[in-house]
Amino acid sequence: MLLTIEVERHRGEYVEPRIEDHESGCVFHIHEDDITAEGAVAFADALTSQARRWTFRSPDVPRGPRIPISMELREDMPEGIAIVIDDRPDSIKYKVRAGLIKQHAGDAITTSQSERSPDWQRVPAQYIAHLKAS
Repeated sequence: MLLTIEVERHRGEYVEPRIEDHESGCVFHIHEDDITAEGAVAFADALTSQARRWTFRSPDVPRGPRIPISMELREDMPEGIAIVIDDRPDSIKYKVRAGLIKQHAGDAITTSQSERSPDWQRVPAQYIAHLKAS
């Protein structure tokens, strides 16, 4: 099953950023003051792509290490680039175009992800090249 990540922007009364799991992925709940509409779309896309390299550990497998996860807001992102994820076995670093999300929301999300990381494991990558008719 392919995981899908959603980002839901909340209006009205302020809500702290949080992650809600569901069977096919999760929802990042973030107040509209903390993330732009453009940021929500970019994060949903980037996090869905990233999540497809991870799966829950089965109950018979010991928990893994806690992975440090950080987010850096950057003023100098290349034109048209919203988010770059450096996803390594020992750390995950998000570089995000400044203005898409507030730092405290990014920190809340990455802290939550890091706390949850021992229950996840990487899945092997598979790349497929299709033959092209000449």
